[in-house]
Amino acid sequence: MPSMTYKPAAQWSVENRHVAAADQGILLSNVGGASIRFEIATDDAIPELEAALGHTVQPVRSFATQIRAGERLWLVGDDALSATQSAAVLL
Repeated sequence: MPSMTYKPAAQWSVENRHVAAADQGILLSNVGGASIRFEIATDDAIPELEAALGHTVQPVRSFATQIRAGERLWLVGDDALSATQSAAVLL
């Protein structure tokens, strides 16, 4: 199962976005020391939802979901903790 690692920042950014090439199950694992948040969107537009209101994954927890071909998984975190914060996405 391939994986990708992200270093979430405080705002939505294309550096912390995964675009699904096909329908796929994902396991979003928060391997850092602070909560991360995510949002799933259907286009490249930065989510209008305020970053602090995204779906939360607590530290040392995982969240399994599915995304469809062409959907985007956006990740955010906390700039102050970016050195110790990361998220792994298993595809």
